[in-house]
Amino acid sequence: MENKKFIFDNPISYNFKYYRNYIKLIMQSIMYKIMFKYCSIPKTDKKYKYSICSCFKNEAPYLKEFIEYHILIGFEHFYFYNNNSEDNYREVLQEYIEKGIVTLVEWPIVPCQQPMYENWYVTYRHETQWVAFLDLDEFICPIKAHTIDEWIKPFKRYPLIMMYWKMFGTSGIIENDTSKLVTEQYFNSWNKLVDIGKLIYNTDYDIAYFEKGMMHYFYVKYKGHHIPPINQFGYFVRYGIHRYNMNDDEIQVNHYWSKSYSNYTQKHRRGSAVFGKSWKTFDAFLFHEHFNTSCDFKIFRFLTQLKLKMSGKYPDVHYDNLEGWKNV
Repeated sequence: MENKKFIFDNPISYNFKYYRNYIKLIMQSIMYKIMFKYCSIPKTDKKYKYSICSCFKNEAPYLKEFIEYHILIGFEHFYFYNNNSEDNYREVLQEYIEKGIVTLVEWPIVPCQQPMYENWYVTYRHETQWVAFLDLDEFICPIKAHTIDEWIKPFKRYPLIMMYWKMFGTSGIIENDTSKLVTEQYFNSWNKLVDIGKLIYNTDYDIAYFEKGMMHYFYVKYKGHHIPPINQFGYFVRYGIHRYNMNDDEIQVNHYWSKSYSNYTQKHRRGSAVFGKSWKTFDAFLFHEHFNTSCDFKIFRFLTQLKLKMSGKYPDVHYDNLEGWKNV
């Protein structure tokens, strides 16, 4: 099931309950907009402005690309929770740990995700102004802005922002080519966003409660209210209702959820970080793969920079004389 903007993860029943909740959401949204229009933007002085919190298991080949790409768009720090990896993740991360870019936590708990968020919240929340809860197969892709700081400006008064997934499949690849970047190799995608988001959270606000699935949705507490996230289109999300406009999208989260077919089968054996047992069956694979009717190259505008960073050849200084370049 889909509409003009989304392919729905679960079908929506447009019944009395839906329209009742829609009206409630409109009224609540008016109240929330008024509340945050006149609130003062917190001016806390924290160690980092933008950070990412992730757990991983046996994903050493993908750590460097994930880090370098998100540094490129403005993230400064990464809180990585290792969940029983058996590969060379420490070797990959060591240079970033020494530079103070990565905080590494050994985290053997299974399933790892919800208790990881609680641990991060208690231990590290005070260090960063904003945090995105991402998996290593998710790349935030600003479409017009060049950085996360540029994109987030209209939302700075809000405590929680939802960015939507764009799903990417195998691109017909059976075995991943380790000589190529994930963001370069996989471009066959769904033709619309999916109504599942990832959140970037302003740590000046208290999380209301912790539960499974909170990497996609949770509430914060503010003035006696539980405030839901506002989405990338400027609408509050509640009751499973995702409103949108048909303007050009400003951002998406590229979800390289399968990579190659071989990667997908490995993820199935590894199990779910949320539930422990994997739901990633062959039928689930085909369901997602058959929606890949488009190609999406939006992230390619960052590829040259990313390849230079990955190879250690990124220029130390900018070119001085760019006068007249538009006429070339």
